[in-house]
Amino acid sequence: MMTMTTLPQSRRTSTIDAMTTRYRPSTISLKPRRSPIRRGSQSRGLLIAFAFGLLALAFDQACDAFKRSGRKRHEALSDGAAHIATALAVSLPAAPFVQDRKRFVALAALSAVAIDLDHVVAARSTGLIRCMTMPTRPASHSVLTVGIVSYAVERLWPGTQSGLAIVLGLGSHLLRDLATGGAPLFIPRRIVEIPRPPVASMMLTLGIFGRWYARHMLNPGRRRRSNPLVLAPEAMLVSSRAIRALREHSRAA
Repeated sequence: MMTMTTLPQSRRTSTIDAMTTRYRPSTISLKPRRSPIRRGSQSRGLLIAFAFGLLALAFDQACDAFKRSGRKRHEALSDGAAHIATALAVSLPAAPFVQDRKRFVALAALSAVAIDLDHVVAARSTGLIRCMTMPTRPASHSVLTVGIVSYAVERLWPGTQSGLAIVLGLGSHLLRDLATGGAPLFIPRRIVEIPRPPVASMMLTLGIFGRWYARHMLNPGRRRRSNPLVLAPEAMLVSSRAIRALREHSRAA
């Protein structure tokens, strides 16, 4: 004869709960790694950027002196040094907020001098004198080039802040060209030339924009990070509006 044992009410409830409970795997959210930012490094970076700005001004004055004396080789070297120093001055304020700081600054400086290779293509010669004695700068010295190159670089290396480095490097180059003979910013055969004081203020604005963009828009904590579809059009729109406003102001004066 079989006997049935009755479990207590508490044990029966726990057994039923254990049988009906489903396993829910724990989820781990991974965020992109971001280098720690210290206030001391930010202040030191701004001071170094200011020093490179003064160095760029010194190279610019030396370039003018060599140009007046007809020393083309020294003029070319000082012009390239001025472009590199300007790109460093503009990109260093944004460096504390990017992942690879050395790569970011190096890419900005390299793009600031690499754009002048279009002189070789336009002049159809590698001779220094022939490249420097062209009547106007090539059509690729334009805002369109900044947009295309920054978009392409951001698509090739997404999430590396390379697009912003290209915008700062090429942008600083074009701004300096506006004060040293002009450049075809929007239309190939229409040269835009602006005096040095407004260009200096625009250069400062470019550095502030780069720092703000790297600090807020490239923050890994944000849901929307570096967007290649937004970065290039934003830079083109801001620069075009600034150029047109300065031109209208100069005409009115």
